[in-house]
Amino acid sequence: MDTKTRIIFDEIGKDFILDALGKSVDVDGFIVEKDDMSIKIQTPEGREITKNQLAVITKGSQKFIAGDLTSLMKLSKGEL
Repeated sequence: MDTKTRIIFDEIGKDFILDALGKSVDVDGFIVEKDDMSIKIQTPEGREITKNQLAVITKGSQKFIAGDLTSLMKLSKGEL
């Protein structure tokens, strides 16, 4: 039995979720720290991520995962 909690949100919900996690979006669409917008959030692979690319936020350490096939495959294999 899978005991993980999943919250699924649409594009409109992204702003709410990011705000709740202390994140914001800069003028170029990148996810940044709300209290220091010069700090861009990075994926586990070290890439800066835009709100449009965001597909998954993992529990605990707040890993922001892009929605590209490679990232999602790594996530499913437990590599991220």
